[in-house]
Amino acid sequence: MRDVLAGLVARLGIDQAVFYALLARGWRVIGGLISLLLIAKFLTPETQGYYYTFQSLIALQVFIELGLVVVVVSITSHEWAKLQLDEEGGIIGDPDALSRLVSFGRKLASWYGVAALVFVLLVTPSGALFLAQKGSPEGWLAPWLVTVLFQALLLWATPFQALFEGCNQVVAIQRFQLWQGILANVALWICLASGAGLWSVAALIGTQAASTIYYLGVLQRSFFLPFWHPPGGSRIDWKREVWPMQWRLAVQGVVNYFVYSLYTPVIFHYHGAVEAGRFGMTWQVFSVLQVLGLAWVQTRVPRFGMLIAKRDFAGLDVLWRHTALVAIGVFALGMGAFLLFQMMLNYFDIEFARRLVGTELTVLLLPTGLLALWVQCAATYWRAHKAEPLGFSAAIPGLINGALVWWLGMNYGAAGAIAAYLLMLALISTPLSLYLKYKVTHAYRAGF
Repeated sequence: MRDVLAGLVARLGIDQAVFYALLARGWRVIGGLISLLLIAKFLTPETQGYYYTFQSLIALQVFIELGLVVVVVSITSHEWAKLQLDEEGGIIGDPDALSRLVSFGRKLASWYGVAALVFVLLVTPSGALFLAQKGSPEGWLAPWLVTVLFQALLLWATPFQALFEGCNQVVAIQRFQLWQGILANVALWICLASGAGLWSVAALIGTQAASTIYYLGVLQRSFFLPFWHPPGGSRIDWKREVWPMQWRLAVQGVVNYFVYSLYTPVIFHYHGAVEAGRFGMTWQVFSVLQVLGLAWVQTRVPRFGMLIAKRDFAGLDVLWRHTALVAIGVFALGMGAFLLFQMMLNYFDIEFARRLVGTELTVLLLPTGLLALWVQCAATYWRAHKAEPLGFSAAIPGLINGALVWWLGMNYGAAGAIAAYLLMLALISTPLSLYLKYKVTHAYRAGF
């Protein structure tokens, strides 16, 4: 039995990093289910709508962050190919690579400090104006203000977590995210059960921000000590090495808001808080299952970059194909289980079923998620090459999706919004990702 299990683990590509990633994302599934039940029990249908609309509005940070966090892992993984950790958790290795890494980290601190401030100044009033349009439940403004402040703090800390992960510290990051998820969920549950209402969102994000800063600033202080001093050697040339990829990701980041986060606000605006809450809760399950599938892919990103740096393209392709297939299969199984669960709720006429969209819409989400996951896997592949072939052309599918979500969502509610996403994926994003993956592969390798 032990040999059988070992063989299964090997075929599924479950190493230590994936193991902790699965635990963290498995906890998100379990914790998410408990959260859904508590939200349904302790929040009114209207407040549930505001709960999920809070989270969608916070995603406006992509308009300020400008896609840099995705670049961080790719850039640092190439430098880390010449570096390693010593016994105390400090960085040793090639002085030139270390200098470049430090220069990059110090620029990230400045960039995200400004981004966090701009986020607070822009999102606080714009979100408040949007939420106030529907005769909001009493006491929503203070939780909104605190939520934005906590999110700004988390935004500032995010690139340092990505930098640490890009330095092949995937196991440590995944282990941390497991404990962070547990702490954040417990804080959320306590607030929900105590009747804190929308303050629960602030508690969730505040716990995430505080734990991230403590982990990186205290527990990993040996790793980050070199970043307190200016580099003495080579530096990352931001204009030449970072910006060509970043500006393209910035366009995509803005566009991705229209792809992933526009749905709940549209339904909130045209169909009210109750319908927005039903869609938001279902979309939360869909998103968690996507994250669960991507556990295999995201934990492999530093290895992708290191294989490319060593020019082991054959090993890269084998690893990526296997990783993508497992990720897609895990998502499909998860959505199938959720659909079965939803059907049982309806069969026994349990009240919780009325806090979700209908099963026919969940069925529509299955092919939508499969195509979306494929596109994300392909994007991970070409970004590992420090390439981002999508420039302003990325705006085309995103704007089309945004327009379709607005028009179909306005007229047909959640069904129209989901159908809009599926159409965009099937007709534009999937064929385009196939072409770009082929183009980047051949263009990059032609240089060797």
